[in-house]
Amino acid sequence: MRLGPATLYGSIQALLEGGLIEDVDAPAGDQSGSERRRFYRITAAGRKTAREEAERLARVLRVARDKKILRGEYV
Repeated sequence: MRLGPATLYGSIQALLEGGLIEDVDAPAGDQSGSERRRFYRITAAGRKTAREEAERLARVLRVARDKKILRGEYV
């Protein structure tokens, strides 16, 4: 999948506003040479949300397997 800049930066902005990621300083020793480069870190709320979403998707897969909609070992 290819993301255009508007999609990528819009998604980053939504994650920031939702408190799921935060803007951080460049790591020590970063020599990217670009002052425009930004760094982000997932927050505790972001980890919790990602874990909850993974669990939700696992439940959906279990239901699909139980109903014989999907077969195989995916979870």
